[in-house]
Amino acid sequence: MICILENKEINKEHFDCIFENSLKNENIIYLVYRDEKIEGFLSFKIHHYLHHDHDIGEIVELVILPEKRSFKIGKQLIEKIEEIARNKKLEQIELSTSTYRKDAHRFYERQGYEKLHYNFTKELDD
Repeated sequence: MICILENKEINKEHFDCIFENSLKNENIIYLVYRDEKIEGFLSFKIHHYLHHDHDIGEIVELVILPEKRSFKIGKQLIEKIEEIARNKKLEQIELSTSTYRKDAHRFYERQGYEKLHYNFTKELDD
């Protein structure tokens, strides 16, 4: 399912290592929407920045199976993580999404998110 985000196969060994370590980190939260199989997934990280008065949250990954995208699964995952964030007294939730994901942009805007920042990326050579 995570492969859908980058539209490529992931390194399974790296994935397993990161996933296992993140389960021990209280600043990382995973939400899963499951019916007969996993249909939606959200990962969330709490950041402690000097330039904010309180901690903030970041939706790092949100992916819904393409055939399930009209079933409000993403909306339910967003609502749940917002509830968790409020209970943890976080200041705000941020996320970034690729520029070509126009449907995702519209989805986030319908959930009340605003485009307030630019996110810059630089690929590093091996």
